[in-house]
Amino acid sequence: MVRHTETTLGPVDIIVNNAGVMYYTLMKNLHENEWEKQIDINCKGVVNCIGAVVDGMVSRQSGHIVNMSSNAGRRGFAGLAVYSGTKFFVEGLSQGMRQELASYGVKVTCIQPGDVQTELLEHSTDKEAQGQYDGSGNNKILEPTDIAKAVVFAVTQPEYSAINEILIEPRAAPI
Repeated sequence: MVRHTETTLGPVDIIVNNAGVMYYTLMKNLHENEWEKQIDINCKGVVNCIGAVVDGMVSRQSGHIVNMSSNAGRRGFAGLAVYSGTKFFVEGLSQGMRQELASYGVKVTCIQPGDVQTELLEHSTDKEAQGQYDGSGNNKILEPTDIAKAVVFAVTQPEYSAINEILIEPRAAPI
């Protein structure tokens, strides 16, 4: 996919790793298939996408990697232990890469959204966990455009400036 994109449009200057899945699961209910999907997409997917573009960014001495993390990457949440773990992974990966890549002119930003109006909640099969811990229905939550604006802000700063992370949450639901 990256090769085709670069052949068609030119080198990747900015990558936004936004693919992800979230399942409310209680550890005691052993939803192992959902755990594996979260690890495969939220961790391995991010690493694979970065691996496809980072060499070109380093050789050009320019680029911006934006990783979509979560407020769950800053603090674990009951019912989201595996999801939180995947987002902690994204945070640690981003911090390490930021140190490795800064001298090559490559920036790394983590966006850490709280509750956003997306289809993420629709995929949970552990209704016990979702019923117990999903409190987003009682508050006005963020829209995808709110997150997009944060990404645009991060990637449009001067080359000497680095926005390392942005925590963006609904006002009524801070962590």
